[in-house]
This record gives sequence, C-alpha cells and structure tokens, in this order.
Amino acid sequence: MSADTGARQLGGESVNRRGPLAMGVVTMIVYGLLWLIVGVTGLPVPTGVRLALGLAAVVGAGVLLVAGRRLRARGPARVRRVRPHSMRWFHLVNLAQTALIVAAVFGLLRAGSPGLIVVAVCLVVGLHFLPLARIFDVPGYWWTGALLILVAAAGATAYGLDTGNETVRAVVGLPAAVALWSTALDVSRRG
Repeated sequence: MSADTGARQLGGESVNRRGPLAMGVVTMIVYGLLWLIVGVTGLPVPTGVRLALGLAAVVGAGVLLVAGRRLRARGPARVRRVRPHSMRWFHLVNLAQTALIVAAVFGLLRAGSPGLIVVAVCLVVGLHFLPLARIFDVPGYWWTGALLILVAAAGATAYGLDTGNETVRAVVGLPAAVALWSTALDVSRRG
C-alpha cells in the first residue's frame, strides 16, 4: 500500500491514519458550501439577503475548515479497520458517482426536466456514501448517505408538486449542506 493512502498493513487489514479522513472532511465542507449556495439561490428572499447568506456560508465553511484541521493535527480518535486497496475502491466509487451524475444531467436536460438535476445529484451523492462507510469504516457515512437519499426524495416530492425549480433547490440544497457539514464535524471530532 502506498504511503499517500495514510495507512499501514496490520494482519490483512489496514489501520487508517488521518490522511484520507482529513481529505474527506475538507471535501465535505467544500461541497456543503456548494449545496448551501444552491439552496440559498432557491429561497424566496431579496438578492441582498441571498448575498448576505452566501457570505455567511463562506465564513461558516472557513470556520469548519479550521475545525477540520484538528483532525490532521491529532489523528483519528479511534482505530478504524480499513481493507487493503481501500483507495482503489474509493476511486472506483467516485468514478461511478461522476458517471452517474453526468448521465443524469444529460438525461434530465434531454427530457426537459432540468429542475430534477439537483435531486438526481443529491441522490447519487447519497448513494456514494454507502460503500464509503464500509470502505473507510466510518459508520457516520451510513447516516449521511441515508439523509441525502431522504433529501433527494423530498426534492422529488417538491418537484412532483410543481412547486417550482427554486423551491426544489432550497428543499435539496439547504439540508444537503447541513448533512455534509454535520458529517464533517463528526468525523473531525471522532475520526
């Protein structure tokens, strides 16, 4: 196993160090910020309020990044069992996630349903957390995946009720951001 995976072999399994977890925390904070911006653009508020909320989101992401650095400084709080070749599986899961998102975007645009794109992306992201929970032995990822799948279902319901694309963005974006940021904080705290 290469040194950049941050793991060492131990009896057929790996005990993961902080590298991949820290990378995951930063990724969840950045994507949480993007989801928050998507959600804010769907709120029925004046543009000035949207800009203020967007600025607050950027500041919040910065605070979370500082909190996430604790993970890099101290390492995980618990020993996690990670299978050999976990990074290979991680890359395959992310490749599948990307392919599904691209297919969903093009398919929904072709079908004339661009309002469902945020729903489809949230669903795929939620599904991608399920194998990651096992690959990296992070039980919280099961909850993150389940929450994002439920958020996607709520967005599909809002779309089906013909509430408008803005409402769908708010229904999906805001809770998706909360789910990702909560997970980032939990992983930073527990490892």
